[in-house]
Amino acid sequence: MKQVVVMIICIVIVVVSGVCEIKYLSKSSLYLMSDMEYIQNAINNNNYDLAISQSETTYNSWSDIKKVWNIFVNHEEIDDIETAMIDLKEHLKFENKEESLVAIEKIKSDLEHTVKRQKLSIDNIL
Repeated sequence: MKQVVVMIICIVIVVVSGVCEIKYLSKSSLYLMSDMEYIQNAINNNNYDLAISQSETTYNSWSDIKKVWNIFVNHEEIDDIETAMIDLKEHLKFENKEESLVAIEKIKSDLEHTVKRQKLSIDNIL
């Protein structure tokens, strides 16, 4: 009887931690996506100073978020997001509108894919 109780407690802990992980990943990715939208609007308005300062702020936020994501997410996906963030910063320095917008879309796509991949679904189980 004691083993069954311990096993049930362990299962509950795993399920609750999984739900908390998904919620954290979703919230942090939405936060980063809203920052990307803000940068995208600044670029479309040709306000590169604002876009550069926001990209620095977003990159600093990403550095903090990345530390937690490293626990849950495949490191290759984190590296892809990191590379796209660095590309965005460099394209903004040279005021390259098209490449900056492409980098933003790449970041948004990678964030969506990463969160979707972590969610519990039949595809992920099989």
